[in-house]
Amino acid sequence: MTDGAGDDAVEHRAELDALWRGDEFAGRLGAELEDWGGGWARVGLTVTDQHRNFAGWLHGGVSFGLGDVAFAVASNSWGRLAVALSVDVQFLATAAPGERLVAEGRERHRTQRTGAYLIEVSSDGRLVASLHALVHRTSRWHLGEDAWSDEWRATH
Repeated sequence: MTDGAGDDAVEHRAELDALWRGDEFAGRLGAELEDWGGGWARVGLTVTDQHRNFAGWLHGGVSFGLGDVAFAVASNSWGRLAVALSVDVQFLATAAPGERLVAEGRERHRTQRTGAYLIEVSSDGRLVASLHALVHRTSRWHLGEDAWSDEWRATH
């Protein structure tokens, strides 16, 4: 884990990475976690025919779902369980089978109780969707509270 993460994040990276990669919905969608760190994540997906809607275009649920996976990893990356409160999405373009979509989520603001995120879904530098999202940061910790130092829990 990078971007401001310390020893606790490094120590637990493999366990958290396995947790993120075990997301069944992401797997069924075809989403692949490319990289992540403290407050950010990048997730990719290659568009196939199964991702089209009845009109033959990229289904909005695919763009939203891919962005939501990046949002989930980014917002939970500090080890604290975070759950979505709201997500606003703008669908800006479509993508054809064979194109690679990449969702990049970045933390814009974080407190002990909430976090705000911007997630952009693009294909070859072309913006396909943009999501603004807010989470509630619970008092629960992935891997259990005892896995994290007092200092880490106080600052993350």
